[in-house]
Amino acid sequence: MNVRGFSLTELLVSMGIIVILLAAVGAAIVQTMHVQLFHLGRAGTSRTIAALSERLGEEARSATAVFIPSVDVLGQPNGGPTGAHEVDFFRRLSSGGDAYAAYRFDAASGDVTRYEYELGTGIATVTAEDLAASDVAAFSAVREGVSVAATVAGTTAPPAVSIGYGSPWLIGGNDVIVLSVRSASPSDVPGAAAVLHLASRAAPTALALLTAKSVPTSPPKTRVFPFVLLRPGFPVTPPHGPMHGGSPGGPGSLIHWIAASGSVQFFGPTDGAGSWFEFSSMYDRVESGIYPFHDSHGSSITAIIGCSDGPCPLFHPLPVSASGLASGTTAFALAR
Repeated sequence: MNVRGFSLTELLVSMGIIVILLAAVGAAIVQTMHVQLFHLGRAGTSRTIAALSERLGEEARSATAVFIPSVDVLGQPNGGPTGAHEVDFFRRLSSGGDAYAAYRFDAASGDVTRYEYELGTGIATVTAEDLAASDVAAFSAVREGVSVAATVAGTTAPPAVSIGYGSPWLIGGNDVIVLSVRSASPSDVPGAAAVLHLASRAAPTALALLTAKSVPTSPPKTRVFPFVLLRPGFPVTPPHGPMHGGSPGGPGSLIHWIAASGSVQFFGPTDGAGSWFEFSSMYDRVESGIYPFHDSHGSSITAIIGCSDGPCPLFHPLPVSASGLASGTTAFALAR
C-alpha cells in the first residue's frame, strides 16, 4: 500500500494560509482591544466631568449666592478672553456667620481644586482644600443675565434682580453663572464636555427690593435672625421644663421639642428695617422661600427664609416664648 505525503510546495502553501489566518485573527483582537480601551477612556473622561458637574450643582443649590470674584482665592487675577478660571459660592449660615467655597482650575496641572476660605479684611484665608477633579483641559466661567438663560428661571422675560451682601464684588440675585468645562483627551480619545448653568437657591424672578444692575455703591442692609420651629403642643411650659434631649425612640442627644432650625435674612434700606411682627401681619403661614413686605415706615423689605437640614415646614411667623434657647434665637410654632 502506497502512502503519499505532502510535497514541499503544499506545506509552504498551507503554512502561508495559516500565517494569513493568524494575522487576521490577531489584527481583529488588537482592533477589539483598541475599541474597548477607547470606550473605557471616553467613559473615564465622562465620569470625571459628570462627577464635577454634580458637585458644582450641589454647591449652587445650597448657596446663598454664586459669583465670580475679580481675584481668585490664591490672589491671582481671575479672568481672561474665554472667562474666569474660578467660580465661588457664598453661604449665609443659620448661626449668623458666612462661609465661602471656591472651585479653582489650574491649567498647568489640569486640576480643579475646591477651597474653603474665610474673609478677614477682604483677603481670603484658606481653611481647607481638596481635589475636586483632575485631567481637566478647559474650565471657564462667565456671568450672564437671567434674560439670556430664561429657561433657568422658567419665564420668558424675567426682570434682572441683584442682591448685595455687604461687599461690592459679592452680588447675588438671579444672574446665572455659565460654566464650560472639558476633560483632557488621552491619546485619541475625545474629551467629554459640559456646559453648566449655576444659580443659587436664592435666585428670584422678581423682588420688591431691587439694586442697580451695575455694582451697587450702597448695598442693602442685611440682618440675619436664627430661629427654631417648635412641634405642636409647645411653647414649653412647666412641668415640661427647658430644652432637653430624650425623644421617645430616639437618641438622647435629640432635642425632641424642636422640629427644625434655620434663619431668616431681612434685606432693607436701613439697619433696623423690618421686624417679625410686621412680617407676620402680612403672612400667617410661611415656609422656605422669598417674601416681600413693607415695614411701618413704608420701606420695602425682602425676607429670605431657609432651614439648615432641608425645606422648612409650614410655620406661623409670630414669635412665641420658649426657654433654653441660644441668645438671639427666636422660636415659632409649626402650623397645625
